[in-house]
Amino acid sequence: MPQEDLTSNRPKNYSIWHRQLPFWCYQTDGDFFEQRKDKEGHLKAVAYIETIQIPEHSNPLDYPAWRSKKALAEQISGSMGISGYYVWHYPNCNIFFVQNVEKNNTIKMYENDYIEFIKRM
Repeated sequence: MPQEDLTSNRPKNYSIWHRQLPFWCYQTDGDFFEQRKDKEGHLKAVAYIETIQIPEHSNPLDYPAWRSKKALAEQISGSMGISGYYVWHYPNCNIFFVQNVEKNNTIKMYENDYIEFIKRM
């Protein structure tokens, strides 16, 4: 059964408020943690995924992850000992470009391939 979307009307007040702080005060939103239940039923993070939506038929290399997002992804995956990924996708989520935060190679995956990739985490 699909998960209910609880963020479609996420308030932006804090984000707007934070922008009045000095330039050296960064606020970076992290995207997603892929989680699994362990044998005791507790949720454990298995991967951190930073998603970047790009226009249809675009090259993901034309849309690099922001410096702050890269630093966050590297820090989260390294300190938690989990995999970290940048995932570029088209608006209709039919093609994904996946890159491990520790590597430079980007792999193109169609929807079913990406589903299987996530299930193997």
